Amino acid sequence: MIYLDNAATTQLSKPALSALVNLSSHQYGNASAAYGLGRKAKSCLEEARGIVARCIGAAAEEIFFTSGGTESDNWAVSRAKDSADRIITSGIEHHAVLRPAERLKSEGMEVDILPADSGCLVTPEALNAVLDGRKAFVSIMLQNNETGAVQDILSLANMVHQYNPQSIFHTDAVQAVGHRRINVHDLGVDMLSASAHKFNGPKGTGFLYIKKDCPLPALILGGGQENGLRSGTENLAGIYAMAMALEENAALIDQTEEHVKSLEKLLLDELLRQGVSYQVNGGLSHKAAGIINLAIDGIDGEGLLNTLDMHDICVSTRSACNSKSKERSHVLLAMGLGGDRIDSSVRISIGRYNKAEEILELVKWIKRYYELSHTARA
Repeated sequence: MIYLDNAATTQLSKPALSALVNLSSHQYGNASAAYGLGRKAKSCLEEARGIVARCIGAAAEEIFFTSGGTESDNWAVSRAKDSADRIITSGIEHHAVLRPAERLKSEGMEVDILPADSGCLVTPEALNAVLDGRKAFVSIMLQNNETGAVQDILSLANMVHQYNPQSIFHTDAVQAVGHRRINVHDLGVDMLSASAHKFNGPKGTGFLYIKKDCPLPALILGGGQENGLRSGTENLAGIYAMAMALEENAALIDQTEEHVKSLEKLLLDELLRQGVSYQVNGGLSHKAAGIINLAIDGIDGEGLLNTLDMHDICVSTRSACNSKSKERSHVLLAMGLGGDRIDSSVRISIGRYNKAEEILELVKWIKRYYELSHTARA
């Protein structure tokens, strides 16, 4: 199996797996219990909170554990209903932001969806055009999950806060945390979402950073866990495993980025060498290493995906959350790309465990499909 869909999910790292097994076997106490086993569980929980906080430059009390990025995004967007006059987001966001915003719009909330340019970027000009001084909830993702485009979040957040200091800026950083150096203060954000399975941690675990001066209504009421904001017995093993994965990834960021960049260059250079004509959707200038959205001339993206799957090679044509949808990628549509180009596109996402020989095997089968496609059209 050659796995090149790391933007969808990632392989569990050894430290994460070890933590998951160890805590499930030995530290299974309820962190809210008063006896020794419970106190040990609570200690592990707070140790994990501190590790996560340090990895993003936050205070421990600003980290709230969730079931993943979707829950974190939904929780953040829900704040807008009671604390903002309007919602501003973009057409390239994950549906975990867009769908809650649509629901609030159906309930009477004003929602503005900003366009993206051909590089999959939300420009300061586009944001400035809709800001009017009213208190806004703004959600713009840090790194796009389909193209890898990285936004200038600091500039956008500063603009929002200059118009109204009480406005809230949230960023979906699910695709970025664990893959690039992040400091929430350097980003200027009030809230940030992350998910463990995107950085070699377990599925079903994530967190939401909430700035100290940014109160958020409780998501789940009950026993008062997570400072009363998200009740329910914590997934201790998953949380601790997430912290171990993030800590390791943060320590290896430079090494991993260099490795991934070299494989990405190998892929693009080898495709050209083999005579495969392609375009990189969104371009390369503002893109994070590892996610490459390729429009390959004259082929059907779904057909290529299925062909690669027959040879145990995993890639995608869009976000995994929408892979069963017959609709075209909303991200590529928001960038203004035409239907033919979108239909010829595939997303290849390289991770820390991939190797050069896997890239060469991928290119071999892309070339074969490319040649068959062009022969059939001739």
